[in-house]
Amino acid sequence: MVQNKISHLFLKGSDLAEREKEILADVSKRTGFAPKKLMDRSSWWTSEEIGAFRYVGEYRGKKAVLKIQGVKPNTSEIYMIKSFQKANKSKILRPPHLYYFLPWDDEKRYEALILEFINGEKIVNCPTNGKELDEFFNLYREYKKNCCHSPWVDKPTFSLSEEIKINFAKWRKARLKLYLVHSFFRKEDEELIDKAISVLTKGYEGIKPRFQHGHFSANDLYKTKNGEVVILSNLYWSWKPPFYDAVFGQHWFIYHLSKLDNINPELIENQRSLWLSEINSLAKTEKDKKLLNLALLERAAAGLNLDALSVDPKNPVAKYLVEATRKQVHELIKSCTM
Repeated sequence: MVQNKISHLFLKGSDLAEREKEILADVSKRTGFAPKKLMDRSSWWTSEEIGAFRYVGEYRGKKAVLKIQGVKPNTSEIYMIKSFQKANKSKILRPPHLYYFLPWDDEKRYEALILEFINGEKIVNCPTNGKELDEFFNLYREYKKNCCHSPWVDKPTFSLSEEIKINFAKWRKARLKLYLVHSFFRKEDEELIDKAISVLTKGYEGIKPRFQHGHFSANDLYKTKNGEVVILSNLYWSWKPPFYDAVFGQHWFIYHLSKLDNINPELIENQRSLWLSEINSLAKTEKDKKLLNLALLERAAAGLNLDALSVDPKNPVAKYLVEATRKQVHELIKSCTM
């Protein structure tokens, strides 16, 4: 089973938005799922193209969620959820219950999953606090101990250094597809990103990737009424650099702060400090610290290239977020080359 590279699929294009009503009707007819309300659509950055959508509704007398995957992944989320369920040794964490599914159909160009409706609360809210993040990282430790020990996706044949080059080449093309010109992206940012790539490729020489959930974020952990915690976004289980899963959550959380009313730089940096305090506590050795800084640099460089640019330029903190990301890249390059 080959790991998924969902961000790369953006360059292939998607017409799922135009097919949504047609697919919804077809799935309802084939499965008996009764859609009630759109939950969300998964787009790439600020693109209008979507790769998936979810509806809440009813299935066999139960409240349920229908997820349609409309861009073919390398490995189905159906397989990911089943494999996670089988390999999982945690008594706390689990994937959502899968009630029914329709595997990928090359003619219809979609796969469908009917999942349990999670009637629970997010572990981390926006903005967050020390208590929530303490629980989040306790769950992270639980996940590392009991969920990642038996990989069900084949280990890539290419090295982490090669993967860094491939990823950034794809993400640069994605940026140019979305923003041929962006008011906050400087010409010298290209050189800074190149420098970060060089530091990353050298830093990851000889370092082996680790099997992990590639989307371990504040939006993917929900606590049920019986105390269990459900992990979503299981399409992303894959082999990543060490600590990638530890830094991914804060990376996107910081940009999502822009959606808050009365957001300001002081609050952003306060929230960043809370996250980094927990993240840095994970490093127990000097090697850990180096690998953690590399993981932070990889995310910061990806942020400068595209992720930070996805914040609406009219947002009052949009420019600040890009500037802060640029500053992070500079500082992390120094940390990783000391």
